[in-house]
Amino acid sequence: MKALVLVIGLLLVPAAASAESNFASVKLPRGVQLQIPKGWWLMGKDHNRLIHTSVEAALDLSGIGLPDGQETNLIAANSMPRTTYAVVRVDSTIPPSVSPREIQAATATDLKDIGNELRGGLEKMLPLQNNQLLQFYGVRKDSISGHPALVIEYRRSGPKGPVIVQINLIFTNSQEVNINLSYRESEAALWKPVVAKIRQSITLTKWP
Repeated sequence: MKALVLVIGLLLVPAAASAESNFASVKLPRGVQLQIPKGWWLMGKDHNRLIHTSVEAALDLSGIGLPDGQETNLIAANSMPRTTYAVVRVDSTIPPSVSPREIQAATATDLKDIGNELRGGLEKMLPLQNNQLLQFYGVRKDSISGHPALVIEYRRSGPKGPVIVQINLIFTNSQEVNINLSYRESEAALWKPVVAKIRQSITLTKWP
């Protein structure tokens, strides 16, 4: 009987420990909500400005050019401890580059053409940031929080090993939300489920 009580007690410990989530719900401007792990560090304005400057320079030098519309960063957070690497970044562009209806109407041929264009752009841009495109997994349509979306996935080099990147472009009538999720491939066992949970938590409410 004592052994049975002990086993039951051990089974109940994980359930009790999980009562308090390790994720925090974050409400961002423009009606965007998602969950990120507690303890991740948020990039400050100076860090964000540096990233924007680097991306702008790479786009310009590669001949791709800056996208149309006004882009605003809503949040950027990195994993802790800082010796690990996983990132979530959310940007909003006004107006959206295409309408939700156009995304819904996109055919397999359209997606292939978009993928080829994006792959070519990454092959030009990443080397300017001292990285290389290792594998391009393509572009697919999806629905996120009831809105049409394009999902772009690829594998690139990184200073401490390959990085898996997933870009989710969500299109509404008022904005285009870009959610970039990435993690170091060697840490997939740690971060892949976390990134999947972040993506699953994305909610867009009506805005404005």
